[in-house]
Amino acid sequence: RAKDGLLRRARGAGSGGSSRRLIRVPHVPQPMSSVASWHALHNVPSPPLLGVAPLRDQRVHGCLQACHSCTSRRFSSTVSGPVRQRYSDLIACGEVTRDARQEHVIGLLDNLASRVSTYTPTLAQSRSAPQSAPKTTQAPKSGGGGWLGGLFGGGAKPSAPAPVAKPAEPARMVPTGPKGLYVFGGCGTGKTFMMDLFYESVPVAKKKRIHFHEWMIDVHERLHRLQKRNAMVQEKANTVWTAEAARAQRLQLQKGKGKEESSADDLVAQVAREMLGEAWLLCFDEFQVTHISDAIIMKRLFSVMFEQGAVVLATSNRPPEDLYLNGLNRPLFLPFIPMLRDFCEVHDINSEVDYRLTTTSEEEDRRVYIHPNGKQERKLLERKFHRIGQGEIISGGRVEAQGRRIVVPKSCATSNVAFFGFKDLCDRPLGAADYLAIASAFHTVFIADIPKLTLQERDQVRRFITLIDAFYERHTKLVCTADRDPITLFEVSEDEKRNSNFDEIFAWDRTASRLIEMQSVKYLSEVTRSMDGEQFLGQFKLSSLFEDDLLEMWRRYDRDDSGHIDQAELRIMLEDILEMHKGHRNISDEVFANCLQTIDENGDGSIDYNEFEKYLRDFSTVSSTVRI
Repeated sequence: RAKDGLLRRARGAGSGGSSRRLIRVPHVPQPMSSVASWHALHNVPSPPLLGVAPLRDQRVHGCLQACHSCTSRRFSSTVSGPVRQRYSDLIACGEVTRDARQEHVIGLLDNLASRVSTYTPTLAQSRSAPQSAPKTTQAPKSGGGGWLGGLFGGGAKPSAPAPVAKPAEPARMVPTGPKGLYVFGGCGTGKTFMMDLFYESVPVAKKKRIHFHEWMIDVHERLHRLQKRNAMVQEKANTVWTAEAARAQRLQLQKGKGKEESSADDLVAQVAREMLGEAWLLCFDEFQVTHISDAIIMKRLFSVMFEQGAVVLATSNRPPEDLYLNGLNRPLFLPFIPMLRDFCEVHDINSEVDYRLTTTSEEEDRRVYIHPNGKQERKLLERKFHRIGQGEIISGGRVEAQGRRIVVPKSCATSNVAFFGFKDLCDRPLGAADYLAIASAFHTVFIADIPKLTLQERDQVRRFITLIDAFYERHTKLVCTADRDPITLFEVSEDEKRNSNFDEIFAWDRTASRLIEMQSVKYLSEVTRSMDGEQFLGQFKLSSLFEDDLLEMWRRYDRDDSGHIDQAELRIMLEDILEMHKGHRNISDEVFANCLQTIDENGDGSIDYNEFEKYLRDFSTVSSTVRI
C-alpha cells in the first residue's frame, strides 16, 4: 500500500507553490499557531506560578522605556494591547519568564497592532518614472577651433560657460501609512516568539507570516513565470499562425515596447503588486540577504510595495546596515537600506539570554544529535533508521525542486523519513529551495557524518546553515551524527573572528542554538504531534513495540504534558490506530467505551503510563477492542 504512493505530487515548499515530484506523499509539519505552543517552540523553562498580577510591572517598564530613547514615547509599552495581554498571560501561568527587553518590544508591537488594525492600503498606482522631466541647461556652442581645438582647448572661449546640469534625483519616498518595525538582536532572544504573538493577535485579514528565504523564492518563481509567459507571447507573434492574428499580435507588442510592462524592472513591479494583493501586512522571520539575485531587486521590489501601502514587521540577527555585508556588487543593494529605515522603526532587542538553550532531553539512548562520531555512533544511527523502515527501504528516490532533481539515498516506505550523508546535502550546489523541498517531503531526516567545519569549507558551512534554517522553519526532526557538539562544530579562531568579514561566522551562533533547540523535548514533542496519524504510526511495528517506541507514542498522545492521557487524547490515539489499519477515523461511542474500560484499570477516567504501556504491549487486546 505504501509503495503505491510513489511519484505522487508534493505540496510546494514556498508560498509560490512550485511543484515537486516525490517518492511519497509528503508530510508538511504545520507551524505552531496557538499561544500555548509558543513556549514549546522556544523551549523556555516553566517556573512556578508568579505571584503577581499579569500587568503589575507595566508602569515601571514604561518609565524605563521612556528613559531609553526620546523616540520611544511614540511607542510606549504602557499601552495594554492584545500582544501584551497574551505575553502577560504566559508569564502569569509560568510558561515564559519576565524580560524587560522583551516587554519593550511587546509595547512596540502593540502600538503597531493598534495602527494597522484601522488601516487600509490605498493601493495607489506605482510611480515608475518622475512626474516631470528634470530641467537641464544647454551649454553654449564653442567659438571654433574644430576637433583639435576642442581636444586641446583652442578656439574662442565662451564668455559665460554654463555646465550641463545633472538630472535631478527622484524624490525620497515618504510613508503615507503606518511605519513597520524591524527588530534585530542575538539568537534566541525571543524575536520570532514575539512576532508570532503579534501575528496571532492583530485583526488584519490580508496578512502573511513567512521566513524571508521562502518569500524571496516565491518572488523569483513568479518572476520566472512572467518572463516565460512574455517569451511565449513573443514567440507566438513571430510564428505564422493566421495572418490577421499574427499582424495584430505584432502590432500590439510593438506598441508595448518601451512601456512599463516590457522591462525586467517592471516585471518586478508586477510581482510586487500581485503579492501585495494577497497580503499587505508582511511578517518576515530571519530577514537576511545572502544572494546577489535577491540583492539587486530589493529596492525596486520594496519601493513598489511600500508605495502601494505595505507594512512590514521583520526579525533579523543584524542591523539594516549589515545586511548583505561584503556581498558581491553590494553598492547595488545599498539604496535599499535608507528606504527600509524610512518605512520601519528599527529596534535592537539586545537581550543577554538565549531562551532556546534552556532545556534539552537528557536521555542519551534517545539522542537525536549523536557526537562524537565513530563506528558505533554510525551503527546507532543506522539502527534507528532501519527500525523505522521495518525492512521496507527505498533506495535512490528523488525530490524535485524548481526543475532540479535531488537524489534521496534511502527512505522509508512506511513513513516519510529519509537518510542522507552530509556530502549528499552540503557538497553539492544546493540552496534554500532544495532544502525546503526536502523538509516538505519528509517529517524526519537522518544525516550521517557531519564533519568539523572551518572557513576552508566555507561553501559547506553556508549550505549547512541554510539547511538548518529550512528544517527549523518547517519543524523537521533531524537525527544525525557529528564530529563535535553544535557550539564547537564550526571551528573559528579568535583571529579569524576579529579580522574576517565572512557572514558564516556571524550566522553560526543562530545555527548552533537551533541545533540545540532541535534536540529539546518540547521541539521533538511538537514535531511528533504535528504529524498525521498514519505517518506517525507508520514509524512503528505495533505488534512489537520497543520501549523507545512507547515513549514516543506517549509523547504524542499526552498532548498537554500532564502525565496522564485524558479521554479526548485517548480518542485521538484510537482514531490514529483505526486510520492506520482501516483507512478511516470513525470510532463509535460503543467501541471507545469498551477500549476505555479495558485500558483504565483503576477506573479513574484517565490513563497513566503503566496502563498505556500494558495495553499497547498486547497487540491482540488492541486489535479486539479497536476492532481492526
